[in-house]
Amino acid sequence: MSVSDDKMKKIIVVIARILLGIVFIFSGYAKAVDPLGSNYKIQDYLSAMGLEGLASVALVAGILLAAFEFLLGVCLLLGANLKHTSILTIILLSVMTPLTLWIAIADPVSDCGCFGDALILTNWQTFWKNVFFMALAILVLLWHKYSPKLFTQRTEWIIAICAGGFSILISLYCYINLPIIDFRPYKNGTNIIEAMKMPGSDEDIEYVAGQLTKLSDGTLTQDACIEAVCQPQFHLPEDAVEDLLTKYMKEEEKDAEDYAQRIFDLLADKYETVFIYEKDGEKKQFTLNNYPKDDPTWKFVDTENERVEKGYEPPIHDFSMLHPDDGDITEEVLADSGYTFLLISYRVEKASTNKRKEIKAIYDYCLQNDYKFYCLTATGLGTKEMQEYKVEMGGIDYPIVNTDEITLKTIVRSNPGLVLIKNGVVINKWSNKNMPTFTEPLENSPRGQVQQPNDRRVVLLSSLLFIGVLLGVFAIDKVVAKLAEKFKAGKEN
Repeated sequence: MSVSDDKMKKIIVVIARILLGIVFIFSGYAKAVDPLGSNYKIQDYLSAMGLEGLASVALVAGILLAAFEFLLGVCLLLGANLKHTSILTIILLSVMTPLTLWIAIADPVSDCGCFGDALILTNWQTFWKNVFFMALAILVLLWHKYSPKLFTQRTEWIIAICAGGFSILISLYCYINLPIIDFRPYKNGTNIIEAMKMPGSDEDIEYVAGQLTKLSDGTLTQDACIEAVCQPQFHLPEDAVEDLLTKYMKEEEKDAEDYAQRIFDLLADKYETVFIYEKDGEKKQFTLNNYPKDDPTWKFVDTENERVEKGYEPPIHDFSMLHPDDGDITEEVLADSGYTFLLISYRVEKASTNKRKEIKAIYDYCLQNDYKFYCLTATGLGTKEMQEYKVEMGGIDYPIVNTDEITLKTIVRSNPGLVLIKNGVVINKWSNKNMPTFTEPLENSPRGQVQQPNDRRVVLLSSLLFIGVLLGVFAIDKVVAKLAEKFKAGKEN
């Protein structure tokens, strides 16, 4: 084999392992910072498979899976113990690839959760992603000898142990507190009202109609009109908009408002009408293009509308607050210009009650300062579980409303958790462990301002922390190794 071939293999295997390493580090880290999110996703898998009895191990399984992926990613990136690391990567993907194929075909869950909530892929995208990475992992295994070896075997073990341990510690911290990075739509600073809006309001249509009018009178070119219409907040498909604009310009009598409505209709779900006919006892489905309209031997039975393409869905689309007496109070609460505390408990029968005194103190604080306070739960308000919860909490005076369970799990990763909002904007969140104590009015307190963490800073600090841990362990290992050598030399003398 020529030197150039060896050099090319070296380049390819290094690129492959670095790419795999970055993806696995990202995947493991995204899961590690949100252990309850991984727990919920694994429970969804188990429920789809009819294995609800294993739900109790989902949290531990999620933490260990995150640690395993992070460990593999770090070892791949650094080229540590590359042969065994690539074998373990292939084993993991050998499990995940058939699983994601089943998910893509059967569609039991909306997304695989491979990257937590940090990056949402379709089920088919996830499957093909796994196929591609399986090929890379096999390539790394076959050509691992061409990758330069940078560490001793003992150092490689230290890297693996530190990576796995670091991930587990991150998960435990985020489980006890809250995720250090919030990838969900209810993160601090989010305007819930805006996040619930579906593009296509009267104001949106008026704006787009105005751009179409400028296009028709020559004020705007078609490219400039597309740019003006396809604003990021509208989430419109540019190719489809371009087709409509071309059609609009061919119209003799141009109705800008009608075409503006058609443009926003592009965001709706796409359905196909299916006709069901019967012949000789056999039922068959037809589309509008091939139904047997000229064959009297086929008898019409029914029509069905099947969704063939999912349209745009706002980041927040299922938030509601149903009061037992006042009905839906969602708009009233979100439009309130004052401060509102939301005690989130997706199921009160599963909630911790060890902070009942702190919660009672927060409610009393709200009464003193004229703030609103609601408890949001999916537990039925008249159920036995709710009555037992009220007794365990020492009596409850604050209003309790019903909200979807999945929504509550998404809002805050704690049961219970506390959320502060104002004008529909999420100001801050607290886990049950860190239930706050308030002394001064929020108008005069930093807690009354949006507490929005810097995600880049969090990633940088956690990366530096991990590197610091690695360097510290390396230093200790070197010292121990030298002391062992001196002890051995002294013993021989």
